[in-house]
Amino acid sequence: MCSDGALLERITQVPMATHRLVIEGKEFTVDVGPRSGSQVEVSVNGKTYAVKIAGGRPVAVVPRASVPLVAAAPAKPVPGPAAGTGAPGEVRAPIAGLVLRVSVAPGQHVSTGTELVVLEAMKMENQIFAPVAGVIETVAVRADQQVNEGTLLVTLKPS
Repeated sequence: MCSDGALLERITQVPMATHRLVIEGKEFTVDVGPRSGSQVEVSVNGKTYAVKIAGGRPVAVVPRASVPLVAAAPAKPVPGPAAGTGAPGEVRAPIAGLVLRVSVAPGQHVSTGTELVVLEAMKMENQIFAPVAGVIETVAVRADQQVNEGTLLVTLKPS
């Protein structure tokens, strides 16, 4: 995360482009320069950063003419939306969307945080995770199914 609070995610080879992003209600103007080998210059609201790329992913973000590039620690996955509430053991869709993937099956043991379902909403993938450890009792949806907010996705018996 850069000091302006903008999260610079996966960057691959891109032509010079300017984007206006709204992140948590705050607008950012992001200029992405052309890739030069393993580096690309990214300007966020006028502040320029040199981004070193390894394997298609940025590993360091520093203000230009600041300190030498240093590899950052690998990022931990950011959980998707919280699963909707219902009766104990019910996992409901927190948003309307298309089921892209069902990652569990009845009888499967899961840990807290295990991916259960992936929903697509507004061209973004939203992972739905197990709120508690337990055993999957039923899977109420299938891939390519459209669901509404509050639709039952999975029931699990907490362990």
